[in-house]
Amino acid sequence: MLLNLILGLWLMISPFVLVTLNHTILKTLWEDLLLGFGIAAFSLCRLLSRKEDEIALSDWFVTALGFITLINPFLYSYFKLKAAAWNNLSVGALVLLLALYQDWCDTDARDNAQHESRT
Repeated sequence: MLLNLILGLWLMISPFVLVTLNHTILKTLWEDLLLGFGIAAFSLCRLLSRKEDEIALSDWFVTALGFITLINPFLYSYFKLKAAAWNNLSVGALVLLLALYQDWCDTDARDNAQHESRT
């Protein structure tokens, strides 16, 4: 999904942008850089895939990375860095919800196609 790709790219560059608010945000640099790269890469794979197996695998990776991004502030306890914590919570929630919605739409479309092929 294109929006997840954009959110992944934002997560990659966000520590450099948010450093203007607080210099200690660079502590979250590596986690956000890696998670953002993974979200962006698997979202791009999802956009370019044509096989159902590849699409499903990309969806699951994006969903898992969105969940990890969402819980990242809890795992590393950086709530003192409010901008970084809220950034991860919001991006993680959006990526997770969009990935689950896309998976639901794909499953619904697949079920409808199977139903039409039977009749």
